[in-house]
Amino acid sequence: MKGAIVTKSKNTETWFLLISVFLCYTGMYAVRKSFLAGQYSDMTVFFGMDPKILLVISQVFGYMISKFVGIKIVSEMSKSSRLYWLIGATTFGLAMLGLFAILPGEWKFIALFLNGLPLGMIFGIVFSYIEGRKNTELLAAALSATFIFSTGFVKSVGLLLMENFGVNEYDMPFLTGLLFFPLFLLCSFIMNKCKGPSVGDIEARSERKPMYKKDRMAFLKANGLGYLGLVLIYVILTIVRDFRDNFVVEFWEEQGASGAPKLITLTEIPVALIVLIIAACSVLIKNNKKAFNLGIYMTVTGALAMVGTTILFKEGQVSAIVWMIVSGIGVYLPYILFHCLIFERLVALLSFKGNVGFLFYFADSLGYFGSVAVLLLKEIVGFEQRWTDFFINLNIQAALVILLVALVVIWFFKKQLEKKPILHNATV
Repeated sequence: MKGAIVTKSKNTETWFLLISVFLCYTGMYAVRKSFLAGQYSDMTVFFGMDPKILLVISQVFGYMISKFVGIKIVSEMSKSSRLYWLIGATTFGLAMLGLFAILPGEWKFIALFLNGLPLGMIFGIVFSYIEGRKNTELLAAALSATFIFSTGFVKSVGLLLMENFGVNEYDMPFLTGLLFFPLFLLCSFIMNKCKGPSVGDIEARSERKPMYKKDRMAFLKANGLGYLGLVLIYVILTIVRDFRDNFVVEFWEEQGASGAPKLITLTEIPVALIVLIIAACSVLIKNNKKAFNLGIYMTVTGALAMVGTTILFKEGQVSAIVWMIVSGIGVYLPYILFHCLIFERLVALLSFKGNVGFLFYFADSLGYFGSVAVLLLKEIVGFEQRWTDFFINLNIQAALVILLVALVVIWFFKKQLEKKPILHNATV
């Protein structure tokens, strides 16, 4: 009877965590992504750049710096300080959207740079509440759902505010973020009240501890080639995902679907459902090695889907909607598996002292550096392409590189695990 009560209590807490991480990160996305619903074509800017691209570069640059800072701060963060960082960083980001609304056009990019500056650490803080558990994949799937569903949803809310309530596009980001902010605060406090990993969780996934400089260097020395291969794949996925996310409105305009906010959300729903079901089901795989290998093989499958469906779209064999859905699965499936499976199981498999925060933030900082670099290169070189053509080339080239690097990663960790002593418990 007592065991049944404990199980029921744990299941209740799992549901609280699952819902809270999803809504909490959705609230952050409303602060970070809502400005993308605007076009800002009438905005005066320096440098003669496209106004929206300047805004995107500014925010992503701040976000990228946050990721580099997070390598140290998130990996070393104590449990007692998490809530303060979480609320403080998001509140500052929201305040910068207020500044964005009132600054002259020439200076609005500064507000978006400052908006992105603290927000890059939010994912690592939220993930620290759920890592190292037997059901981490399930909880992380809920968190990762925000990458697919919430980004489109908050942009749709922004579009609806402008179209139905007469909100101008410069006030829209702040008002959208403000709508979601109370829910963000509530979910932050709920996560902070939930218990940490149990003894059984620690036995299955290893204990998660702050990871200091000497621990980070030791990990890189032992596993550098394989891990850096994973990082390269993640960087490529981040670049493709960011371009898709940041300029999907422009893509649908080229397809003749301008001003259709529902389409932005609805095309992402099949992607979200398929990807998240696969990610959540990985919690059923108790063996850490099998789960890690599955993540790599699914990455290869995603790359093949990207290449195949892009070629079909280029040849006119499938519609834009089909292409966006299938290629979206190809991008988001491995991208989300990195967040909720690959890095999580790699920590457990290698049984090193540390946490997912370091593995993720090292990869994510370089990922956003890649996004900024490609955006700047596009502007500096000045080549003119339709977004449709740009997405076609980006998908094909990215997928081919992913396939080559994945082969190296598979080879490295196969050799590494053969020679490296592992804690041979039931889950390895």
